[in-house]
Amino acid sequence: MFDEETLKVLLAEFLAENRESLDQIERGILALEMDPENMELLNTVFRHMHTVKGNCRMMEFSRLEELTHAAENLLDLLRERKITAHQGNCGVLLGILDTVRHTLDGIERSGSEGNPDFSRPIQALERLTRGGDSGSTSLLVPDCGPGDSSEPADSALPCRDAEPERERSGGSGLQTVRLPIEKLDALMNMVGELGSAFNQLRYALHHGTTAGDTVLEGMETRIHQLQDEVLKYRLQPIDTIWEPLHRLVRDLAMETGKKAILDIQGGETEMDRNVLLTLKECMGHLLRNAIDHGIEPPHEREVAGKSILGHVRLHAEQRHGQIFIEVSDDGRGLDVEKIRTKAIELGLLDAEQARHHAEEEVFRVIFEPGFSTVGQVSKISGRGTGMDVVKNAMTRLNGTIAISSQLGRGTQFRFRIPQTMAIVPSLLLGSGDGQYAVPQANIVELISYFGADVQRHVEKRLHGFMVRIRDRLFPLLPLDQILHAPLHGNHSPQTPALQTRSACHVVLLRAEGGEFALAVEKIADPIALVVKPMLRLFSHLTILSGTALLPDGSVAFLLNVGELCQLQSHVPPPVTSRG
Repeated sequence: MFDEETLKVLLAEFLAENRESLDQIERGILALEMDPENMELLNTVFRHMHTVKGNCRMMEFSRLEELTHAAENLLDLLRERKITAHQGNCGVLLGILDTVRHTLDGIERSGSEGNPDFSRPIQALERLTRGGDSGSTSLLVPDCGPGDSSEPADSALPCRDAEPERERSGGSGLQTVRLPIEKLDALMNMVGELGSAFNQLRYALHHGTTAGDTVLEGMETRIHQLQDEVLKYRLQPIDTIWEPLHRLVRDLAMETGKKAILDIQGGETEMDRNVLLTLKECMGHLLRNAIDHGIEPPHEREVAGKSILGHVRLHAEQRHGQIFIEVSDDGRGLDVEKIRTKAIELGLLDAEQARHHAEEEVFRVIFEPGFSTVGQVSKISGRGTGMDVVKNAMTRLNGTIAISSQLGRGTQFRFRIPQTMAIVPSLLLGSGDGQYAVPQANIVELISYFGADVQRHVEKRLHGFMVRIRDRLFPLLPLDQILHAPLHGNHSPQTPALQTRSACHVVLLRAEGGEFALAVEKIADPIALVVKPMLRLFSHLTILSGTALLPDGSVAFLLNVGELCQLQSHVPPPVTSRG
C-alpha cells in the first residue's frame, strides 16, 4: 500500500483530474440536449466517464466506481442508439454528476469515500437502461433534510438548496496551477541563465572589464521573459468561471418554466486568478436575475413578437490593461418608473429630486441592500441581496458598473475592471513634474513641431485645439490641462497657449471612438511596464488606468486612452483640408 505522503499526492491528482473530467462531461451533456445525434460528443462524454470510473477503481473507491459504471452503461446505450439523449436522460446524467461532485468534496475533506448509499441513483440508471420512464429525475435531486453537514460524503445525493454551494465550489482550479513539465523546465532554464549572467556581471565589476553593459542588457531581456512567463501562469481564461454557468441557466430555465440559452463571447479573455475568484461571486446572481426577472415565459415572448427562446449573453475583452465585461439579456427590461416609485417609497431617493434623475441614476438603486420590486420571494430571487453582492464585488476590484435597459427589449450591465497585474508595452510621456505612459498598441504616430511649425500646425477652434497632420485635422488634447482638471477642479492651469509654445510634441492615438492627438511636454523612452491597479483612493480618476514602478524608483501612471477619447468626444472628427 502507498505511504501517507504518496497517497496525499495521488489523492490530489485524483480529485483534480476527476473534476476536470466531470466538467467536460457536463459540457458535453448540455450540448447533447441541443444536438442529440452528435456521435462525436457522445463518444467524448463516454471517454471522460470511463476515465472517472477508472480513477475510482485505482483509488479503491468502490461505491463511486459502481455509480459511474452504471452511468457508463447508460452512455453506452446512447452511443448504440438504443435510447435517445433527450432532456429526461440528460437530466438524470447531470444529477449523477452532482452526486459524484458532492462525494468528491467529502473525499477531499476526509480522505475517504465514507459509506454513501448510491442505491437510488443506480436503480434510476438501471431503469433507464431497461427502457423505463426517463422523465423522472426527482430521485436524483431530493429535498434537503436534517443532517450533519460536516459529513457530506455520507449523503449519496446533493439537494436543491445546496446549489449555491456547488457554484462556489466550481472552478476550484483557480486555487492551484497545473503546469506541463516542459514549462517548469523552461522556467528553470531562465533562472539558470539569470544566475549565470549574474556571475558574469559580478566578474566584470570585480575585474573592471567593459563587458558589464552587455551582460546587463542580456539580464534585462531574461528578466522580462521570466516576468512574462510567471504572469501567464497567474492568468486563466474567463471561461473557467463562465462555462459552468451553462448548467445554471439550463436548471433555472427548467425550474421557472422558461426557455433560455447562454451565449458566451470572449471566453478566452485571460484574467488574474484573484479577479476571477471575485467575479465568480457575482455572476450567479446576475444570471438568476436575468432568468427570473428578465426573460419572459414562452407565451409572453410569443405575444411580444419575440422568439420563445430567451438569450442571456456574456461578453469579455481586454483593452489597455483593463477588463470589459457585458452581461445582457433580451428580456422584459427594467421598468424605470417602477424602480423610481419603489426607491421613493423605501426612502432611497428624495421624491422631488428623483423626478429629475436620469435613467441610469435610478437603475443604480437596484444595488442597494434589500431593494427589490418583486412582490413575492422565490427560491431563486426576490430578497434584494444579489445585486448588493455584485456591487460589493466591483468595489473590491476597483471596478465600475454601467446599466442600460429598454423596456420590452432587455437589460445590459457593463463592467470595467482593472487587471490585477499585467505587463503593458508602453511609451513614457512627460507632463509637468509627472511621468505618464500610454500603451504602444494605441499609438499611431509621434510628431514634434518646433518654432514656426507650431503655429502652422496647431489651430484654435471653437471646441478646443486641433492639429494638422498631413492635411488632416485631429482633436488635440493638452495633457497638462486634462490632468489638472480632475485633480484641481475644472479651471485650466495658467499655461502658455499651445500655438505660442516653442515646441509641441504630439502623440497621435487611436481608440474605439476614433483618432485624436495628445500634446505633451516630453516624449521619453518605450518601456514594458508591470502595471498594477489604481489605489481605491484614486479610482474615481477614470483617465488613469494603473500605476507602474519605473527603474529609477519613481511611479508612472498609465493613461486610459479610451477615457481620454471620450473626454473630448464633442470635438469635431478629423477632417481633410482642401487648401
